[in-house]
Amino acid sequence: MAGRLLDLADHYLNGGRHKERREERHAARLERENHGGGAHTWMEDADFLRAKSFGITGIPDARCFTLQSIIRSLGAVEGDVVECGVRFGKSTAFLLEADRRQRHYSLFDSFEGLSEPTARDGIDGDGSSYWSKGDIAATESQARTNLARYPNVTFYRGWIPDRFPEVAEGRFALVHVDVDLYEPTLASLLFFWPKVVEGGALVCDDYGFKTCPGARQAVDEFFSELGLAVLELTTGQALAINQRRS
Repeated sequence: MAGRLLDLADHYLNGGRHKERREERHAARLERENHGGGAHTWMEDADFLRAKSFGITGIPDARCFTLQSIIRSLGAVEGDVVECGVRFGKSTAFLLEADRRQRHYSLFDSFEGLSEPTARDGIDGDGSSYWSKGDIAATESQARTNLARYPNVTFYRGWIPDRFPEVAEGRFALVHVDVDLYEPTLASLLFFWPKVVEGGALVCDDYGFKTCPGARQAVDEFFSELGLAVLELTTGQALAINQRRS
């Protein structure tokens, strides 16, 4: 009995340490990405600098500016914005600071970290995932505080896709999917791509990262089935443009 208790204690202690190490590696990677650029003109962009001044933690600056560039390119496209995966709200703030239209932003997140990875998220020979359930969590209160300056946002707390039906009548110029894993990525694509207006865009944040093979698989399977291709960006994001007639 004592041995079993020691085994359990070791499991939970080391499990916590592994989680901390994953979080540390994740933060270090984001920091490297933020400081890996040269003297790019986008680093002096007014919208970018204004959003950066808020000091919100989250996805790297280069990916945030890519989102800003995309939302500015959609200035003539009607429709709102959806984000699947919000965390601290950094990408949301960058988008809002660059958006030239009065759009509404619907923000979906469990605020309990990642859902349970599946075999499709495996990166090792044994199929185990880089991630564990609950990784990279943030509280809803943190996100709400970071986005308190914006009146045109609505939070939908819950596991994807449970609350998607609440925006079933929406039409969207941009859908930003940042949920790292196969199942929530695919669920987001299935629900929201048909609601992207002509000329609108969908961005998958996790497409080009070795730690997120499930997200890439979901995107490739989904768009291949439709006979469409996505553009893989050097930031690791993938971009799809809706060119169909509504």
